[in-house]
Amino acid sequence: MAQSRSVGRRIEAAAVLSTAAIVRRLPLRARIGFGEAVGSLLHAVDRRHRELARTNIALSLGVDADEAARIARRTFRCLGRGFAETLTMSYYRGAALERAVEVEGVEHLRAAYALGKGVVVCSGHIGNWELAGLRQCQLGVPMDYISRPLDNPWLYDRLLQWREAGGVFTHAKHGAVRSALKTLKAGRTLAFVVDQNMTSPPRIFVPFFGRAAATTPTMAHLSLRTGAPIVPAYTIPRDDGTYLLRYLPAIAVPETGDEDAKVRAITLEATRLLEEWIRACPHSWLWLHDRWKTRPGPGEEI
Repeated sequence: MAQSRSVGRRIEAAAVLSTAAIVRRLPLRARIGFGEAVGSLLHAVDRRHRELARTNIALSLGVDADEAARIARRTFRCLGRGFAETLTMSYYRGAALERAVEVEGVEHLRAAYALGKGVVVCSGHIGNWELAGLRQCQLGVPMDYISRPLDNPWLYDRLLQWREAGGVFTHAKHGAVRSALKTLKAGRTLAFVVDQNMTSPPRIFVPFFGRAAATTPTMAHLSLRTGAPIVPAYTIPRDDGTYLLRYLPAIAVPETGDEDAKVRAITLEATRLLEEWIRACPHSWLWLHDRWKTRPGPGEEI
């Protein structure tokens, strides 16, 4: 069984990487069109995630079923576009990367970085987080990720190669806190997303589109422990095939209250900002993620 699974993963990796080699040779608009077509196909065949996305959109944005379905279709197309861009990450270097990702508010990042305590870049699964990391490294501000490995180890190895070629380094989730502390103490920046459902502690429940969402408190704890400022950032996809990468001023740390109160205040603000970004560009977020699946247990504050 293990051997057949390994063979299957190798075949899968070979197919994906062969596709990547072909897509890299296409003009920009054709690459985007390919990705959006993949997203449309996924929308058509993946009923479970299609319905989950529509439900999340309707409940969160208060739109009718037709509008929820329209946004869901665009969400899948945006996801497919990101897939095609990830397959062609080696293209995004130098002037090509500068043209693909315009940067706004970089002074906020540089001011935080100049403090020498490392920086936590707070974001979510909005726009293209892979290109955002490459573009930040191009600005001379190194970036580290903490992420769960892909199920296919051969594809994951290639993804790591693409990231590292652009200056982005990845740490496994196992031992993530230790890796994060090491990154920040070295004065690097650490990307941290606050939009994933937390199935087990540590977690806190904060309002997200009016519903309690299980959210990681680790980002805030790391900032308080190291003194690293938290700079919010996100990417906005544009219809011409480019992105806007926008940095905001660092999240203010409350001057009063105990650590738990400060952690909650920071996490609330990060989540509020994420909701604001999503409302401005709804199709750019990962609505097919079951963000509100976990419900509060006994003694968990909402």
